[in-house]
Amino acid sequence: MLNQKFFNKIPKMKNINYIYFIGIGGSGMGGIATILAKQGYKISGSDLFSNFITKKLNLLNIKIHFKHDAKNITNNIDLIIVSAAIKNNNPELIAAKKLNIIILNRAQILAELMRFFYGITITGTHGKTTTTALIYKIFKLAKLSPTFVNGGILKFSEEYAYLGSGKYFITEADESDKSFLYLNPIINIITNIEKEHLNSYNNDIEILKKNFLRFLKKIPFYGCIIICIDNFHNYDLIKKNKNILKKNIITYGFNKNADIQLYNYQQNGYKCKFSLLEKTKNLSVEINLNIPGYHNALNATAAFAISSYIGLDYTVIIESLKNFEGVKRRFDILGILFPYKKIKYKKNIIVLDDYGHHPTEINMTIKTARQIWPNKKLVMVFQPHRYSRIKNLLTEFVKILSKVDKLFILEVYSAGEIPIKNANSKYLTKKIKKLGIITPIFIKSKNYYDIINNIYLKLKGNTVLIFQGAGDINNISSLLMNNKF
Repeated sequence: MLNQKFFNKIPKMKNINYIYFIGIGGSGMGGIATILAKQGYKISGSDLFSNFITKKLNLLNIKIHFKHDAKNITNNIDLIIVSAAIKNNNPELIAAKKLNIIILNRAQILAELMRFFYGITITGTHGKTTTTALIYKIFKLAKLSPTFVNGGILKFSEEYAYLGSGKYFITEADESDKSFLYLNPIINIITNIEKEHLNSYNNDIEILKKNFLRFLKKIPFYGCIIICIDNFHNYDLIKKNKNILKKNIITYGFNKNADIQLYNYQQNGYKCKFSLLEKTKNLSVEINLNIPGYHNALNATAAFAISSYIGLDYTVIIESLKNFEGVKRRFDILGILFPYKKIKYKKNIIVLDDYGHHPTEINMTIKTARQIWPNKKLVMVFQPHRYSRIKNLLTEFVKILSKVDKLFILEVYSAGEIPIKNANSKYLTKKIKKLGIITPIFIKSKNYYDIINNIYLKLKGNTVLIFQGAGDINNISSLLMNNKF
């Protein structure tokens, strides 16, 4: 009864019945499609490839076309939702404009969904997906029945979106194309701000920070900003603008000046534990976390901060964090690679899949892997994501990628970008080799089977094999683990 009673309070979008998604297969787009389908709208869409998300959407009777074709756009469609990855020359988008159908981007429809909820957003360069998942897990255990949309798939439930019956709406807010400015949350978390997606901000991090400030100003006077002050740009943003914001601000981090201070961090294999001092309440608690790394300790602290702020029971918070299984493609251990073709010495190879594509994220993956497996060799297969990212962060990539014992570099996953001179995989390989610490191997082939065989023949035992990147590299690791090479 609670479910029906609550949803009767959410007005259906007038004159909107049939919604079509161009680029429905991403977790963000698929999550919104899931929620709208469960609210009773007719949903269909298109994407280029079938994946886990499109298969889940099929179970909701959502028809998906695996080709962008103008014929898919019919005049009975009331609303088009378009992914940020879709270009202006997309035939479906062109057809929708000709038919004068209303077109919204992902953030615009997300803002409409959030309008009738108590909105909670998670922003920042790194950690958004895991922090969102941690908060959702806590709220769910607390029986708050939250709605959420996430950028990754939760291991404990294989969810990337959920339509709850409670008042809270939890979602990532993406700064990459300024689309987070459409959203109007009541609480916002900023994990960190770094040099990323600067092509949307005139290649100037100060302009990026001004847009974060613009977003924070949208938090109502009765709302709350939760921010990690271990990050320099976060600290600088709050220090300079605290009087302007005039709303509740909670700081967290290892920093001794944080309102919620993290200390006594210990890594125990794949798990970690640490203590939190909540200074306003003069309360200290010990947190045991089922996932590793300083970065995840900070993500968990952000989740603790918001849960404490809204008044949840500490035992529920601590229990939820202790049992959190993580998110797929975030330091995701796929298993042990078994010897192939009776090559017996290739034993004890642990395979790891990680979505990180920024030098800071890659560095944390390497650092955490070294802590967990100090006596194993680290072999990384890296797929660069976007030519512009290589160009803007070349020096950082060269330094960080040189920290592994063996490195394979794949062709750039362009994400629709056109090539940039001296910002490609071949050039990155050359610069790392010139540094003189390791000799990387550039694999030019884009054929998954060629890539796997090229890598496997050069592997030795007692190794952690890391597949690193945000493109389609997880398809390669999946083939490897399923012995389909």
